[in-house]
Amino acid sequence: MSKLITIFGATGAQGSSVARSLLSNTSFAVRGITRNPSSESAQKLSTSGTEVVKADGWDKGSVVAAFKGSWGVFVNTNSEDPIFFNPEEKRTEVELGKSIVDAAVEAGVEVFVYSGMASATEATKGKIPVTAFDAKHEIGEYAKSTGAFKSVGIVSAGWYYENFLIAEMCPIFGGFPHVPTDDGSFVFRVPRWGGKEDVNFISISDDFGDIVHGVFLEPERYNGVLVQGVSDIASFDGVTAAFEKVTDKKARWEEIPNWRDLDVSVFPPLEGVKLMFGFVQEAGGRYYGVETEKSTAAELKKRAAEASGKSGEEAILQTVESFWAKHFGKN
Repeated sequence: MSKLITIFGATGAQGSSVARSLLSNTSFAVRGITRNPSSESAQKLSTSGTEVVKADGWDKGSVVAAFKGSWGVFVNTNSEDPIFFNPEEKRTEVELGKSIVDAAVEAGVEVFVYSGMASATEATKGKIPVTAFDAKHEIGEYAKSTGAFKSVGIVSAGWYYENFLIAEMCPIFGGFPHVPTDDGSFVFRVPRWGGKEDVNFISISDDFGDIVHGVFLEPERYNGVLVQGVSDIASFDGVTAAFEKVTDKKARWEEIPNWRDLDVSVFPPLEGVKLMFGFVQEAGGRYYGVETEKSTAAELKKRAAEASGKSGEEAILQTVESFWAKHFGKN
């Protein structure tokens, strides 16, 4: 009999990636939680084979009902939900996350996988707290502290490749990779990363779901572990060099000397991204609080592919170069 895995945040980028990957393995059945089952994204999930149910994270009873019968759950709380940017709103992401954890406990879930993060406060010894990082870290630690689950795994997504596909976001990063400068080149303008400049990039659509899938295949092995959600590791110079190679378009990275000068005013939720640069610089480039590595993600990707009868390129993480080739390659 298939093990039921329920996804909180199923219509989001992470949740839908997890659903797609799990559905390729007949050992699992997938249920997706949404506040609006009639939405286009929810309908798309339903037609793909996901059981779609209605629940609201702020209504614990509805989440308990949605989790009932689930062997495992994957949970992603949205730090960019407009509710958290409403000055009159007092509820926090931590409160939401803890309520979801409590619902999973009450529903008898055995395996809890959370899209968490390392603590920026801990990594910088209190110098640069970042609300989203610290909140997700606290939620993950709370899930571990309950002692109610056979396994609690934390999968932490790095810098989304997919952010490069959002044209509206590119002005924040110098126009790269959509708008060239006056000399015709594409300039990626961001602060340095820090440390060895080993930036952790992740393909949410192609790799993230498989990494989570791999954790569900062997949950005890990853109990209490923060799994680095990494498709490839590259410097910003390396990113632009790969773009130039694949597209034959001139590209370069230009450093913003002070991370505080990164202008995110056009999209206030990205204030957390600006703080992220301060955090990783202070932490010596250690986004996860430790050295960045992708071998664990590569192993998990391979295991998920094998469990789904896939091989070849489908079992390999997407490199920076292969991402550019897929979306910006020469016609």
